Amino acid sequence: MDNFCMKMNGITKIVCAAAVALVLAGCSRKQNAEEAEKTTQSEETTEMSAEEIARQEAEAQAQKEAAERDAAITAFVDSLSFREAASQLFLVNLQGNEDFAPVEFEDGRAMIPGGYIFFSFNVASSPEKIIGFTDSIASYCEENALVPPYLSIDQEGGLVNRLRGITSSVPSCRTIAANYSEAEAAELYESQARQLSLLGFHLNLAPVTEAAVDENREFLGTRSYGDAETVKKYAAIAVRAYQKNGIGTVLKHFPGNTNTDPHSGLPEIKATDELLSEMVVEPFRAVIQNGNPSAILMSHARTSAHDGDKPACFSHYWISDMLRGELAFQGLIFSDDIFMAALEKNGYPPEKAVILAIEAGVDCIMLSEKRFTSVLDVLEKKATEDSSFLARIKESARRVIRFKIESNILGVEKAETEMGETITKIVPVAHKNAQERLSAFVLEKQKGDSCVK
Repeated sequence: MDNFCMKMNGITKIVCAAAVALVLAGCSRKQNAEEAEKTTQSEETTEMSAEEIARQEAEAQAQKEAAERDAAITAFVDSLSFREAASQLFLVNLQGNEDFAPVEFEDGRAMIPGGYIFFSFNVASSPEKIIGFTDSIASYCEENALVPPYLSIDQEGGLVNRLRGITSSVPSCRTIAANYSEAEAAELYESQARQLSLLGFHLNLAPVTEAAVDENREFLGTRSYGDAETVKKYAAIAVRAYQKNGIGTVLKHFPGNTNTDPHSGLPEIKATDELLSEMVVEPFRAVIQNGNPSAILMSHARTSAHDGDKPACFSHYWISDMLRGELAFQGLIFSDDIFMAALEKNGYPPEKAVILAIEAGVDCIMLSEKRFTSVLDVLEKKATEDSSFLARIKESARRVIRFKIESNILGVEKAETEMGETITKIVPVAHKNAQERLSAFVLEKQKGDSCVK
C-alpha cells in the first residue's frame, strides 16, 4: 500500500509539473501574441501617423500658398489706381470682331474693363478669325501693360447660342433634360467647354438655374431644364463640365423671374418665402454645392417675400444674407444689364443703379454699352466720400483678379527682390499658339458633333 501511495505521489508530481508547464507555455504564447499584436498596432499607428503627417503638411502648404496668393492679389489691387481697380468691376460690350480696338482712353491710356461680353455681332465668321480676335485683345493688353480682361459669351444652347455655326450645336436646356442621359449631357457640355476655351473664351453666362413654374414658364421657355429636381441635376452637370475644362459658369437668374420680360418691365415675384425656397433657393444651393460655379447673376425682379421695395440686384437680403451668408457662395456676383428698361423706367438710372448694386454686394456690373468710364466718375465720387464704399470696390476687384488667376488669364509667380527676398506677384499668362489651338478646335468640334442627337 505504501509503495502504491509513493507511486501515486510521483505520478501526481509529474502531472502537476506537466500542467504547470502547459500553463506557462500557454501564458508565454499569449504574451508573445499580445506583444506581436502590440507591435503590429504600433507599426500601423506609425504608418497612419506618417500618412496623417503627410496630409497635414500638404494642407499646411496649400494654406500657405493660398495666403501668399491672397496677399499678392491684395498688393496687386492696391498697386492699381482707383479707376484701374474700379474698372475690374465692369463687364461691357466691345467693338468689332476681328482686330481689337479700345473705345475709351484717359491720359492717352486705354481703359479696359474687367471683362468683355461678346454679342452675335462680335462673333467672326470662322474659328480662325475668332481666335485671332481674342488673341488680339490679350496682345494689346500685354503690349500696353494693362490688366487683361476675361472674355464671356452667352452660350446657353437652343435659342441663346452666340456661336451657332462655329462650335458644335448645343440643344436647349429643356431638350437636353428630356433627351440626354446624365452621361450624354456631361459629354456634350465638356466638348463645348473645350471648344470655347480654344477659341479664347473664359466665361459662359450659363446655365439657367431657375425651375420652370407657371409664373415664369412663358418668359423662360426652353431655357429652363424643367422642374426643381431636374434643374438640380442637369444644371450641376453643365457647371461641372464647363468648370473642369477651363470655362467659368454663371448661374442665372437669382432669385428668379416672372413672365414679365426684364428688358421692358420690372418683374414682381409674389411667391411666398416657402415657395421661393423650394423653387429657387434650393436648386441654386444644390448646384453651388455640387458644381462650384464661378459666378451667379442677379435678376431685376422684386420679391414681395423679402426686400419687396427693390430689385434683387440691389437687395442686401438676397445678395449678402442669402448668397454670401446662408448659401456660403464665395464666387463672383453679377448684376444683370443695368441699362435694361426694367430699372431705368422704375427710377434706377445707371448712375444710381451701379451704387446700389455695389453697396448690396454685387461684384460685376454688366453693361450692354461699350463705354463705362462715365460710371467710374460716379463711383470715384462716392468712394472719396465713403471709405466703406472704397473697401467694397477693392473687395470686388480682388474677387475678379482671383477669378482671372483661376481662369489662367493671370498667374502667380515667385520673384526675388534686389534685397534677396522672395515675393509672390501677379503676372499675365501668355496665350498658346493660335495655329495649334485652331487645329485642336477642329478635332474637338468633330468630337462635339458626335455628341449631338
